Amino acid sequence: MPREEKRHKIEVHVAGVCFRENFEDIEILIVKRQKNRQLYPEKWECGGGQVYAGENFEEALKRQIKEELGLIVRKPLVFGIYEINVPEQKQKKIPGIKFVCFWEKYLNGKEPQIDLREHSQWKWISINKLSEIDFIPGVEKDIMTGWEFYSENKNILQKKIF
Repeated sequence: MPREEKRHKIEVHVAGVCFRENFEDIEILIVKRQKNRQLYPEKWECGGGQVYAGENFEEALKRQIKEELGLIVRKPLVFGIYEINVPEQKQKKIPGIKFVCFWEKYLNGKEPQIDLREHSQWKWISINKLSEIDFIPGVEKDIMTGWEFYSENKNILQKKIF
């Protein structure tokens, strides 16, 4: 049956890894999921979520990072894909796209502002201390892959192109 004759509505996600560099370290902004979350309660992640109707992937990522973390990001770049396995749901797998982003500024001007309905804590963590964190499975590896990609492409990320 051609797709024009039948609509298939699916859930699609985006995820972003926000890095910041200083003279001493490379840090990643991470957030801890609330204990009442259906998937991965109390696990740490980097932020992201569902793509809404009418958004492209970059718009969805910018909105999600703004809503969940209180950050304005610019020039996110795709570095991979992922899937969330949900065998108990009709869809079974939620596809997603992973981005690295250069963070522009805090929404409130001074620090991240998390959405307390979704997350209980935030922190910037050294790339050298990731093994100390209870991440969603695969997130630590994604951060390291994202860092390699970010390092190779930061000249693109840091240009003031919106």
